[in-house]
Amino acid sequence: MSETPRPEHAILLRNTMAFDREHAAEFKQAIHDAVQFARQNAPQLMVQVFIDADQALCYSFQLYKDSDAILRHWEVSDPHIAAVMKHCVVKRMEVYGSPSEAVRNGILAAVGSDKVTFTPELVGYYHLR
Repeated sequence: MSETPRPEHAILLRNTMAFDREHAAEFKQAIHDAVQFARQNAPQLMVQVFIDADQALCYSFQLYKDSDAILRHWEVSDPHIAAVMKHCVVKRMEVYGSPSEAVRNGILAAVGSDKVTFTPELVGYYHLR
């Protein structure tokens, strides 16, 4: 029997990306491909992506059981992440929860400290049915 994820270990990422309008179709296809791959192979508990075409902004929300799941996602999904990033730049990343030092350092190295905020959890729950 698998362990039930505990909310105090869960990490929620909100990523705001500005995409290249000239390559919007390719960007959206890369997003679709990445989400389909993640759904089949990656450890996210939830992925949801929203597009604001007027502002050329994309918002991605990803819920992970813990830091190990984020590290695993990076390991298995790197080609898909690279395909998405080909047509966008990260404007802001908000990390909710308490990631490990390895995850924190990986995010800071990839995004830059001026674009990232880390907010530790207080209390909460989630149902995955």
